[in-house]
Amino acid sequence: MAKLAVYLATFALFLFVAHASITTVTVDEENPWGRPKRTESGCQEQIRRVDHLQACQKYLDEEQCSGSRCRYNRRWNLDSCCQQLEMLDNQCRCPGLRQAAMKQMQKGEMEREEMQEMYEAAERIMSKCDMPPRRCDFASRHRV
Repeated sequence: MAKLAVYLATFALFLFVAHASITTVTVDEENPWGRPKRTESGCQEQIRRVDHLQACQKYLDEEQCSGSRCRYNRRWNLDSCCQQLEMLDNQCRCPGLRQAAMKQMQKGEMEREEMQEMYEAAERIMSKCDMPPRRCDFASRHRV
């Protein structure tokens, strides 16, 4: 009988230790890889790390350019812009482009029509870069 009590005590101890060592893992279905969810501040940090999308700002400036003041570096600026956008998470790309367009507009006096063209040019960048999201839709929300 004493042996049975020792065996039961050992078995109970084994179950206790096994139960204590089990780790519960919860998977967020919307975020299965465990990446930190990107908040607006997370996007701001990413945008800051890629120099506020300076290449995209230059590309947008070139898109607005006309006449002899144009440098015609559009292809290089677009390629550089795409490289910077590639460093951002998908959900941060459109907010980054929106900021780049706004910064370009703040640099100079722009008429209403030019501002609208700037937003439309910024919207098209994602399809030109051939990366998701294929199109940013913020011009309709910023109609001037």
